[in-house]
Amino acid sequence: MQIKSYTIGDNLLMTEETEVPAPGRIYDARLRWVDILDPGPDELREFLRPVLKDDSIIDDYVLRDRNLPVAHSEFELYFEFPIIKDTENFVIEYISFLCTPTLLITIHRNEVGMMSRLASNLCESLHLKKATIASLLYYILAELVEKNYALYMALREDITVLSNEVTAEKLTINIDAILNLKKNVDRVNIMVEDQLYCTNILTVYDGTAFDIGKLGKSFKNLEEEIRNGFRFLSRYERRLEDIHQHYDLMLQDRTNNRLKILTIVAAIFLPLNLVAGIYGMNFDNMPILHWEFAYHAIILFMAAVVVVMVYFFYRAGWFK
Repeated sequence: MQIKSYTIGDNLLMTEETEVPAPGRIYDARLRWVDILDPGPDELREFLRPVLKDDSIIDDYVLRDRNLPVAHSEFELYFEFPIIKDTENFVIEYISFLCTPTLLITIHRNEVGMMSRLASNLCESLHLKKATIASLLYYILAELVEKNYALYMALREDITVLSNEVTAEKLTINIDAILNLKKNVDRVNIMVEDQLYCTNILTVYDGTAFDIGKLGKSFKNLEEEIRNGFRFLSRYERRLEDIHQHYDLMLQDRTNNRLKILTIVAAIFLPLNLVAGIYGMNFDNMPILHWEFAYHAIILFMAAVVVVMVYFFYRAGWFK
């Protein structure tokens, strides 16, 4: 378990503490952000139990894999905020946030580069709007939400490439590419839904654990920014549906062309089979059966039938 601790100074810049305070001393009236990376269950329980007044939240929510995205008591507010870092596999990860009036704890299993960069900026040059936990939380969530646009752009680029290939009627496209894009859009939709739910809870929460204060408008703007994601995803879903339908039409057209060729071949050979069947009968008294040039005449007749039928199908547009 790796722990980093930051305090909010009077100049609205943050300072990284060289030594993380012991859990029992972490409530020293200083506003603090504690970031915990890859904790074990026992380590996390040992760290949080002295910190929280309602320690039931530890076993009921914090230590459970994906429970309710939001939980709160009179003194603590807990929620799990989803992100997608990998634009290749679109795997959803959840960052746990635990808020108290003077403490913000973030818990995540894997390194989140955007949070490390934000912490560095908050320590060096980025001033908080106010010296409050709500202001700090807003900056963190705004940084995470801003990265959503990278996902939207990655999806748009993949959909555009696929759309161009389908428009060019490249039948080598794998249907799995379309289905995989649909799956990725669904995952981003789930992420945005959970983000919106968490942000909405923050704007309406009325308790001692978290005081939004004068940042209500900022959180409302953040909520609207998340909501904009649904507009992107809705367009992407429609485009993917159009691409899928276009692809199905291409496959259907290719199947129809093959069936058309088989139909032409079958239609040409029907009269030839009829002639062959008639002259394959075991009768003695048949026209031109014993004629010297009977074989050549029948072959010429059958060839003429083929030429006439091919010409007929050509004039009818079957070869287009």
